[in-house]
Amino acid sequence: RGRDFLSFIIQTYNLTKIFNGKEVISNVNLKVEKGKIYGFLGPNGAGKTTVMKLITGLLKPTAGEIEMFGEKLTNTSYEIFKRLGLIIEYPIFYEKLTGRENLELHCKYMGFHNENAIDEVLKLVNLQGIEGKEVKDFSLGMKQRLGLARAIITKPELLILDEPINGLDPVGIKEFREIFKML
Repeated sequence: RGRDFLSFIIQTYNLTKIFNGKEVISNVNLKVEKGKIYGFLGPNGAGKTTVMKLITGLLKPTAGEIEMFGEKLTNTSYEIFKRLGLIIEYPIFYEKLTGRENLELHCKYMGFHNENAIDEVLKLVNLQGIEGKEVKDFSLGMKQRLGLARAIITKPELLILDEPINGLDPVGIKEFREIFKML
């Protein structure tokens, strides 16, 4: 473990999660290098989302350890999570607000102040021209685009995306791949 923190942004050690007496994640050991795109593959129900929820602090492990940015996650690791951008399952928004208003609100509670960031990120995810449209009127693909915009707007050091291309058409999937490579 000594020098690993220099090259790995995430490491798990024997990560285990039990729900209602059933072990759904069993001794997961994973290492993700800084600067890499890591695909987490497996069939439905294999526990991919559960592992992501454990890594992001949305769930607590039954056993095992998680290190992120070279630090062991504990019950008080809140500062580490400010360095993440994430989409876990389907992104949730304030439906009666516009996409811009949702992003403004996100930036406020993240303590991120950059006047140009919203325009830049909306352009990057190809959501220009949605100014007056409430999120409740967005298609699934538009919500995925807004979810990615929200995940990357604060320029996080680590992105964790759970099925980020759900609801996108082939053109959208290609655009997202290009965005991921660029990031």
